[in-house]
Amino acid sequence: MNNEEILTNVRRIIGEMCPLGAREAGPDERIMEDLGYDSMAVVELALVLEAEFELEPIEEEQAIDLVTVRDVAELVEHMVSARA
Repeated sequence: MNNEEILTNVRRIIGEMCPLGAREAGPDERIMEDLGYDSMAVVELALVLEAEFELEPIEEEQAIDLVTVRDVAELVEHMVSARA
C-alpha cells in the first residue's frame, strides 16, 4: 500500500467515524476542532486504524501530536513502513 492509498483510507475512516456525522475528511482538517472528535473518539479511531492497517498499538506519546487528518495518515505511513 503506497502513501496515497494510506491517506485515502485514513480520510475515509476518519470521515465515516466523524462524531459530527459521516463526511469527507480533508487532509488539513483538524481532528478535534474541525471534526468534533473527543478523547474517547480518538481512542476508538486508533483501535480501528490499528485493525485496518495491522499496526502495533498506537502509543499515547505518538497520538499526542496528531492534529490533522494528514498527521494521522503520516503516522500510519511511518508505522506501516517500519514493519516492512
